[in-house]
Amino acid sequence: MLLNRVDFYYLCVMSKINLVGQKNLLKELDTKISSGRIAHSYLLFGAPGVGKLSVAIRFAERILCSKLNENELEIISAQQKINGLTHPDLHFVYPVNTSSKVKSKATSKHFLKEWRESIKESPYITLSQWLEKIEIANKKGNISVNEAEEINKIMSLKSYEGGYKVMIIWMAENMNTECANKLLKLIEEPSADTVFLLLTENQSAILPTIKSRCQKINIPPIEPSEIAESLIINGLVDSESANNIANMSGGSYFSALNILNSDSSGVNFELLFVEWVRLAFKVKTSKVAAGDLVLWSEKVSKLPKDVQKQFFVFALEVFRKSVLKNYKSNTYKENFKDKSFNFEKFSPFIHNNNIIELYEEVNKAIYELNRNGNPKIIITDLSLKLTRLIHQKPSIIDE
Repeated sequence: MLLNRVDFYYLCVMSKINLVGQKNLLKELDTKISSGRIAHSYLLFGAPGVGKLSVAIRFAERILCSKLNENELEIISAQQKINGLTHPDLHFVYPVNTSSKVKSKATSKHFLKEWRESIKESPYITLSQWLEKIEIANKKGNISVNEAEEINKIMSLKSYEGGYKVMIIWMAENMNTECANKLLKLIEEPSADTVFLLLTENQSAILPTIKSRCQKINIPPIEPSEIAESLIINGLVDSESANNIANMSGGSYFSALNILNSDSSGVNFELLFVEWVRLAFKVKTSKVAAGDLVLWSEKVSKLPKDVQKQFFVFALEVFRKSVLKNYKSNTYKENFKDKSFNFEKFSPFIHNNNIIELYEEVNKAIYELNRNGNPKIIITDLSLKLTRLIHQKPSIIDE
């Protein structure tokens, strides 16, 4: 049975791999495929929890289905294999290391069973969760030169189903130098009908020569309404709680689930943020405010560590939306329940002259909290830096 083009892509969107939001992005990817513009390599980048792996699997699904002559039975068969992560032309690479199970030359194929179990449970998995799953939480996960040799073998073979072969490299920033150099050669001289999808949370850690040869796909934060909808549909919380959690999540579905399963659902991130930036503004003219800011930092440092990190992810999302608003973008808006906090007036203070450093300092704090640094020192240091950054003037281009 042959399908028309609309039905064909409708079928391909029916994957059971969980994906929250990102509908506009999927439409863009469909357009690339339907127009025949499929590149050999893509770099999918974005913050943790926005759905990079889910998007990659959906993208791979469409690519693998694109040469099936729109035959319904063949498409359904391919989908079933992709849903089970068993499609012979869909391959995965992910950080691993030696363990009690694998004594030497560990590669992804040694942990395929655990990978399938983890992704079927939730594709919004973090690297630390994955390393814990394969019982190497005390080691650094990496993608080694041994993995590059396996990739070379796999991608040099003909596809089993006569179409494309797709290789998804999750957390590609964990490739060591030898692996990256070997992968570069494969990307420069790709076999016919092969597609690499490199997923990363840190573009700067990817070899520049690899980045330059990949089409870049930005996976944006998920809209709070879409996160709330997913939480409600899955019966996890009621409507009011779902909206509160979604607003605290910073556009990350992983963070939303983490908030749901932690003590942070009772913490008002909006209130904390408003207190934080108001005190940062006052420090310039009030010595008392500096002491209050230190007290605020002490208060936040007493919260559970996961809650601290989730708050700063929330803050990053507010800063991001502020820049968009500042640059006359109507795509993103922020509605605070505290009506005394005027987001319209706040957003101009976040601009091209401080946003990069703000992101760097907040992410540095999150990293140091992950490394079990002293929360009081880390948060106080960040708060004092905020007082300087928030008073910086925008460049002339912004005026």
